[in-house]
Order: sequence, then C-alpha cells, then structure tokens
Amino acid sequence: MPTLYLIEQNTVLRKTGDRLRLCSKPDPGRKGGPPRVGDILLEVPCADIDHVMLFGNIQVTTQALHEMLEHGIEFALFTQSGVLLGQLTPPLAKNIPLRIAQFQKHGDPAFALGFAKAVVRNKINNAAAMLREHRKNHPASLNAADIDALKALVARAESAASLDTLRGHEGAATAAYFKLFGKMLNPPWGFTTRTRRPPKDPVNAVLSFGYTIVGAELQALLDGAGFDPYLGFYHSVEYGRPGLALDLLEEFRHPLVDRLTLNLFNLGALTSPDFAPQLEGSKTLAGGIYLNADGKKKFFVQYERMLGELAGATALSGPTAFADATALSGATKTAKPRSFRAAFQDQIAKLSKAVLQGVDYAPFSV
Repeated sequence: MPTLYLIEQNTVLRKTGDRLRLCSKPDPGRKGGPPRVGDILLEVPCADIDHVMLFGNIQVTTQALHEMLEHGIEFALFTQSGVLLGQLTPPLAKNIPLRIAQFQKHGDPAFALGFAKAVVRNKINNAAAMLREHRKNHPASLNAADIDALKALVARAESAASLDTLRGHEGAATAAYFKLFGKMLNPPWGFTTRTRRPPKDPVNAVLSFGYTIVGAELQALLDGAGFDPYLGFYHSVEYGRPGLALDLLEEFRHPLVDRLTLNLFNLGALTSPDFAPQLEGSKTLAGGIYLNADGKKKFFVQYERMLGELAGATALSGPTAFADATALSGATKTAKPRSFRAAFQDQIAKLSKAVLQGVDYAPFSV
C-alpha cells in the first residue's frame, strides 16, 4: 500500500496523463499555461500509489482528483498540524452483509463487551511488553515493580461488567503507563504527562501526529472492507468520531507509534528546530507545539521503515525514500511478509470473521 505524503506548502497537485505531478505555484505576475520544468517538484505514476495524504496549504486540481478516483487512490486531507479533515474514497463494491452484521453486533452488549475486553487486555499487555523490553537494555531506567503493577490491571479489565467500567480501568492503565514512558526518553527530551488538542511539547506532538496517521490508514482500510468506520464497539458513538478505527488503533498505539516516537528522539532523528507553534489561519493554537515541514519529512521516513517491521526498529538505516517536497513510501514493495500494514489488514479480516461468524476476536500482539 504505497502512500504519497504531500507536505511542501504553497504547491499544487496536478495530473499529466496517468501521473500525479506536484508543482510550485507560479509567480503572481506570470500568465497561465502548463507548469515549467523548474516548477515540477515531483512526478509519480498513479499505478505506483494507493493513498495520498495532504497536509496544509496545498491546492489540488479537479483533474488530479478525477485521476485519483479513477485509479482507486484514497485521498486524505489534514491541517498542517496533522488534524484529519476528511477523506475522499473511490466508489467500491460495498460489503452490505458485513455492514448489516456490524450494526447488529453493535446492539449486542455481550459481543461489544467481549471485543472491548480483548482490545484493552491486549493494549495493556503490549504496553507492559514494551516497558519490559526497554528495561532489559536499560535496567536502571525502570522499576520492575511498576511494570508488574501495570500488568496487574489486566485482571481488573477482565472483571469489568460494563463498557464504562472497562474504560475506567483502561484509563488507569494508560495513566500508569505514561508515568513510565518518559523514563525511556534520553536527555534532553522530557515527558511528564500526555497532552493533546493541543500537544504541549515535542514528544506529545509526535505521539498525537502518529496516532492520527495510523488512525487514518485504519479508517480507509475499514471503509474499503465494507465496515462503517464510525460505528465502534468499544469507543462510544460521537458525531464525527471514527469509533471503529479508534478501536483498532488501540492495538497499535504502543508497539508502533510509541516505539517510533522513542526511536525518533533517542536516535537523534528529531531536533528542536523540527518543532514550532502551529499557525491555523492567522491564529496560533494556544500552547500547542507541532512538527513543522522538516519534522514531518523525518517522521515519515522512519514511519515507513517501521511499517515493514513487527519488532521496533533500533536504528535508522537504509535509503531515504522521499524528495524534498514529499515522502513517497517504498516500504511496501520490499516489506517483510508480516509487516505492520499487513497486520492492519489481518486485524480487519479477523474483525470481519468475528462479526459475521461470531468467533472470538484475536487482537494484534507483537
């Protein structure tokens, strides 16, 4: 599933033949006409990409939108700070029986609670596993008793008699985990608490951005499979919230996004100049810190590398897979058979089987 990330501001995405072309905007005094050679920043065949993610002030021509739809390319539009505004999905043959079964299962409290318990149990186990793995290499950084205390919360989640009670236990486990998360960061980076909307520091900025990107990928895959991505079993129904995508995201927060965040900071891939207060229009979001364009480029390089692995990457290696203006994933062409993206699809297939056949759902575990 190759993905094209568009992050270069004040550009235009056009089409030429069956290719997408990213161009600089012409000088205001220049009359119309096709882009000049010097205006072209990137050109890629539509056959080579399945998903386009666009961030911020980038125009898209109607012709480019037509071309993407004709080639079955998903298109996601984000603000410059990484907030998902919406997605353009090509018309696909929808799996109506699956969607009907999804709505029926949503009305089945036993199914919803069983599914949610499996997701929360697995999320806590994944968090504890990552902490234990870090402690093996850095025994002085984490206390084994703290990790055991987090692991003990699995039993409380298993005993929950309702979704609301389960959410309370999950919240306690998440708070306990993030108290330990900051101890895995190397100086000068620090982390004391999870903040969002807006993120208050660079580490929270990367966590929020990563969760948004993975959530958008899961949302597109769920929609393509025939699910309604807005009707979750664990996350309650709220207007505009893709609850089912967020359900599946819980399984990948710690082994993918959190691990990636640690790599980016501990391996020195990100530095202070990669972050800035984010402008939305003419206003600065109060207290918010976000990845800037350079920071996003660095994020996507390591993100695409990590999607080809199930264990966390331990070093930055291999060729850089993006131009100055964009990041074009190449990981999927050389990915291992069980990559994270393959795991996304596996979990959706398992969820489909659980909904249609009533079998127990098996969450993702590293």
